[in-house]
Amino acid sequence: MTNRKLDMGKAWTQATALMGSNKDTISAIAGLFFFLPGLSVALFAPEMVNPEPAGPAGGNPEAAFQAMMAQITQAYTENWVLLAAVTIAQFVGSLSLLALLTDRGRPTVGEALATGLKSSPSYLAGQIISGLGIALVIGLPLGIAAAAGSVMTTVLIGFVLVLFGLYAFIKFSLLAPVVAIDGERNPFKALARSWRLTKGNSVRITVFLALLFITIGIIAALVAGILGLVMSALGSQIATIGNGIVNAGVNTLMGVIFLVVIAAIHRQLAGESPEGLAATFE
Repeated sequence: MTNRKLDMGKAWTQATALMGSNKDTISAIAGLFFFLPGLSVALFAPEMVNPEPAGPAGGNPEAAFQAMMAQITQAYTENWVLLAAVTIAQFVGSLSLLALLTDRGRPTVGEALATGLKSSPSYLAGQIISGLGIALVIGLPLGIAAAAGSVMTTVLIGFVLVLFGLYAFIKFSLLAPVVAIDGERNPFKALARSWRLTKGNSVRITVFLALLFITIGIIAALVAGILGLVMSALGSQIATIGNGIVNAGVNTLMGVIFLVVIAAIHRQLAGESPEGLAATFE
């Protein structure tokens, strides 16, 4: 069977239509599973959001890097329970939101949340499998090249492997909708289906996501920067809370847009069910 070709304009139109027709339920799920967890990290673990400078290291770049890595390690060690809880909440929220956007059966919010909970173990397993596979493919040859002692060869191989990592990310980018919308609970089959659906569309998906998030990222950075300056003028305590709200809001918006766009791409490449074709733009 010939794979469908992604129409970027149609995907964006579908994404905006999905956001418009589901704005209330999307806002509720996003607020509960993205905004509140993100705000909790900003308030209870501010060093994760705005890390303090590692401190002077006598002008030694290597020492400065080691100090920075030690600071990051300490922050993760001290806050791993909170970070794990936030990650799980965002997993469930992402899959619930995608289940809500399916054109198959029009699930209620409760049904979408149940789907998100049931889908999370499969999605987590798929993420671990793909992450370990990519790490192995990248780490093994890079380690061999580094052991050989050729800096130029290591740099060239590293560049090629970074491109491979990007390619693999795009190929597995539909894992979440395959699990939540298609109902594929086998992580290996879900990864394989994502790979098949994106066949012939990797460049289109890459360009689409890159253009979308460069544009949105610039706007979000400007808004966050302006609001951050305003908050800073109101005192340190207010600034901490205000910046936490701004960062959580921006990250939530970015996450929702990504999920809705991924849902639209999946809907186009997988094909809509007959009952969903007429309902997409209601």
